[in-house]
Amino acid sequence: DYTTTSLVVLEVPVQPCVADLRRALSAHGQAHWPGFKEGLLQRSAFATESSVLRDHEPIPPGARIVVLPPVGGG
Repeated sequence: DYTTTSLVVLEVPVQPCVADLRRALSAHGQAHWPGFKEGLLQRSAFATESSVLRDHEPIPPGARIVVLPPVGGG
C-alpha cells in the first residue's frame, strides 16, 4: 500500500542515470501497483533535493530521488 512515507528500493546499474531509474521504477510499478500508469511516469520529472535531473544525467551517489508528476496550472 502507498503512504506519503512509502520508500521503494530498486536495483539499478552501478552508475545509474535517470533513465535507468525510470525503467526500474516502471518495472516495479507494473509488478506491484494495480492501476499503475506508465504514461504518467514517462512524463514525470526526477529530482534530488537541489535539482531536477534529465534522463541522461547520472544519479548522484547516496541521493534521495523524488518523482515529480506533471501538473496542470493556471
